[in-house]
Amino acid sequence: MNILLLSQFFSITKGGGEYVFKLMAKNLTENGHKVWVITNKVKGETYPNLANLKIIMVNPTLEYKGGLPPTFLDNIRYVINTFQAGKKIIKEQNIDIIHSNNFSPSLAGSLMSYFTKKPHIITIFDIFSQNDKDFWRKWIKQVKVSKINAILVPWFEKILIKTRYDAIYTISDASKNDILKMNTKKPIYNIPPSIEDTVQLNEKIIPFQFICISRLVFYKNLEIIINAMSVVVKSIPQCKVIIIGDGPHKESLQILIKNLELEKNIIFKGYTTSAEKMKLISESNAMLFPSILEGFGLVILEAFSQSKPVLVSDIPPMSDIIIHNETGFVLDENNYKIWAEHITKLIKNPQLSKKMGENGNNLLKIKYNRKQFYDKLIKMYNDIASDLGE
Repeated sequence: MNILLLSQFFSITKGGGEYVFKLMAKNLTENGHKVWVITNKVKGETYPNLANLKIIMVNPTLEYKGGLPPTFLDNIRYVINTFQAGKKIIKEQNIDIIHSNNFSPSLAGSLMSYFTKKPHIITIFDIFSQNDKDFWRKWIKQVKVSKINAILVPWFEKILIKTRYDAIYTISDASKNDILKMNTKKPIYNIPPSIEDTVQLNEKIIPFQFICISRLVFYKNLEIIINAMSVVVKSIPQCKVIIIGDGPHKESLQILIKNLELEKNIIFKGYTTSAEKMKLISESNAMLFPSILEGFGLVILEAFSQSKPVLVSDIPPMSDIIIHNETGFVLDENNYKIWAEHITKLIKNPQLSKKMGENGNNLLKIKYNRKQFYDKLIKMYNDIASDLGE
């Protein structure tokens, strides 16, 4: 099968949606399919050199800014340039399926599908305004965010469901339920993601170290971790949290950390290499993931790959992935004292942490492996291609 993927970012080290699309391309090419990807060039990003994979980079060149979307103008330029490049590829390469990642790629894919009559699958990982009516009002309060985007993205969320497409791809029951509220009549495929095959490093564990991998944006709810640490350090002063990631909410978090005198206990690492990230996960006691809005939460699977339990908010889909007391803890997203209690519990009970981490690793192998991901993905493509061919 010849597949055209559209994604503004195409990365295995940053973000969730772009990671999923890069893994899609890898799985498809390894199974003999030919894949073309139209993406923006991103400063500092490297791209894979795989057989059967052709990456076409269009203007503008973007800079990854920790969860900040491209500007309105950058989005428009991507749609125009991708549409032009995509039409040519479809004609010359006999493309079978167009699969687009979120907003601007979906608009470009919709135009391609209209003019070429090729089947088009759009991706919706999450719908922010379905989960929090005040989401975009909160978003614009962050430092250096585009107020234009905050006005336009809610409109994009509504218009996306009215574009030309033949199916919707999503990654969790929670996201599927949100999409159903938008009254689409097209089929929705819920295919949980996988992650890269990862070697378990078995680094020496630092029992007082915890890790958080997150964009630094308000809905990741990192204040819960910071406030919890203010309680934990009273009895365990050497406890620390390593935070990997960046974003517009960092300044607010740093102010809170300073006010609570936790500068030595909470360490921002920014973005790291994949190798450094996995090393830090491996040597940590557990992962902390207090986000209140996610399509899935891929970092949970990364923690499982290193046999680490994960503490998550009691909100789907995180509460669907983590089995409380078996693969981690599902905790009240607003109660920092409960988080402090369970962080302390893992420090004092290393065997509990070890057992839950092993359970998570087993769950990864059984439920979230790459073969299952590929099999469901290619079934979706075959379903849509055959339906339109009838």
